[in-house]
Amino acid sequence: MNCWTKAQMKQILPVCCFCDKAQDDTRSEAGKGLWQDLQIYMVSRKLRPEDITFAYTCCRDCLKDDPRANAFRTRLSRSGSPVLDNR
Repeated sequence: MNCWTKAQMKQILPVCCFCDKAQDDTRSEAGKGLWQDLQIYMVSRKLRPEDITFAYTCCRDCLKDDPRANAFRTRLSRSGSPVLDNR
């Protein structure tokens, strides 16, 4: 098995950089899944950190309420993203 095969087998998991919740897209369209505690997500799926590539982002709750997410809000509003409108 070469390194490219190993990289393709890894799961890319969106994780909120503020609250450490993972987005579970298992039963939904990509990017539309529910956010849940990262540890619960990993234990329930018997995943190890080395099985996953973490993609850090910001969950909708933190984007809306957390003052540390101001840079995300500013960037999204400048880009005209509808994410901020769907609260």
